[in-house]
Amino acid sequence: MTFSPDIAASAPVLRSLTGLRWAAAFVVFGFHIIAVQYFGSGRDVLSALFGAGGTGVSMFFILSGFVLTWTYRPGTNPFLFWRRRFARIWPTHVVAVGVALVAAATLIPVIRSPEPASVVANIFLVSSWRSSWWQAGNPVSWSLVCEAFFYLLFPLLIRMLTRVPARWLWVVGAEMILCVWLAPLVAPSIPGDVSAYSTPVMRLPEFVVGIVVALLVRQQKWRGPRLAVALPIALISYTVASASDDSPWAATGYTVIGYALLIAALARADIEGVPTPLSSALLVRLGTLSFSFYLIHLLVIASISSPWPDGHPQIDPLDATGLALVAFAVALGAAWVLHRFVERPAHRLLAGGGGERPGGGMGAGSASASASASRQARGASASA
Repeated sequence: MTFSPDIAASAPVLRSLTGLRWAAAFVVFGFHIIAVQYFGSGRDVLSALFGAGGTGVSMFFILSGFVLTWTYRPGTNPFLFWRRRFARIWPTHVVAVGVALVAAATLIPVIRSPEPASVVANIFLVSSWRSSWWQAGNPVSWSLVCEAFFYLLFPLLIRMLTRVPARWLWVVGAEMILCVWLAPLVAPSIPGDVSAYSTPVMRLPEFVVGIVVALLVRQQKWRGPRLAVALPIALISYTVASASDDSPWAATGYTVIGYALLIAALARADIEGVPTPLSSALLVRLGTLSFSFYLIHLLVIASISSPWPDGHPQIDPLDATGLALVAFAVALGAAWVLHRFVERPAHRLLAGGGGERPGGGMGAGSASASASASRQARGASASA
């Protein structure tokens, strides 16, 4: 199928979506500050801001589907696509796993993997298919296992969905949103590892939502609200999710529609040349660091908190804020090093001809979110 007229050709780089990657990464960072219990008091305020940070993983899955579809060109060789995806994520992921293993052997013993095979599985991005291994290696990289599965299916999904008329794409999107709502409810009745929150097949509907929205925008059939309406909807849904007592997985049901509307509205603004708060040079630059930031931030948070009993500082709000700022600065600096000396050169070396357009990366590398308090010290994420 060809897109005629193809607005993606005239607006290949969507700066606001790159900025959105950073915003999502930042709320995930805040969520993990709560999870590792930096704050002994004042957590109500922090929870109001970052309590739904676990839904950032859903944002990244939707973004990934949208951006891959936006940069897709009919006739693209699947092997070239997979090669570029491999070059984008795997080298940096492997380096981050190495850092995690050193941290596990020294500062953060609680994240030690249950067995060597689980680390190997994590390195090759298949660990999350076994629920007991979902946080093996680098605890946050379970969401990359989901992304690897999405990438494997993308050439097939895009060929199928580009043949679907626009009016039926709306139906597909609605069905995927329904799957997002139902997944946490039906999971307990599904036997085996496939029911786990971190299992790629359970997170696939969020990725497909991104594909569907991108196709509708590319075909100029999108009828969603513009940014002035979409942004408040997304913020309200995030606030409701933060106030709920539901797990991060269940909380995605509150935010999936708002996030999809926000992504489409930001894309339309960029297409029309309308500046947005997320298209600034600073946020775009930070957005390019978001994947490396995601991979390293939880290790930094847990390492800095390791001198306290059980790795949970639980200190007064002023001191905890200072400690969190130190963790943020260190994580951002480490992300710059990873991006500058691993992510970029590895992609140039391995991606093959043509590379990728800026902003065409994998969401934010998908962020992670934490579902179980018992694993919070590990940089655990109960979530991208």
